[in-house]
Amino acid sequence: MRYHLDFAGPLAYWQELLVGAATTLGLSVAATVLGFGLGVLCAIARTSRSPAAARITGAYVEAIRNTPLLVQIFIVYFGLATVGIKLSAFTAAIAALVINVGAYTAEIIRAGIGSVP
Repeated sequence: MRYHLDFAGPLAYWQELLVGAATTLGLSVAATVLGFGLGVLCAIARTSRSPAAARITGAYVEAIRNTPLLVQIFIVYFGLATVGIKLSAFTAAIAALVINVGAYTAEIIRAGIGSVP
């Protein structure tokens, strides 16, 4: 079987594709950096001697890790708009990704802290 791959159609929009790639990289970098900061703070709170801080952080981590990312994005973008907080799509995406990355990072760092005697 021979395929004929014709990229003339998508290549006509190379500038728009480049803008999309730049937006994706910007979202990734922002979410990674800010999510790492949130994750470190949550890991410290989760391993602290304060039972309230550990429980609140544990509830946050479990709630975020047990819901799909797409649901979290919908809640941030559409859910906040229903209560009067309107965010741009870019800002809502960053907020949802930071919340998600922060929860996963918190568990990774907490496990690392717990593994050291």
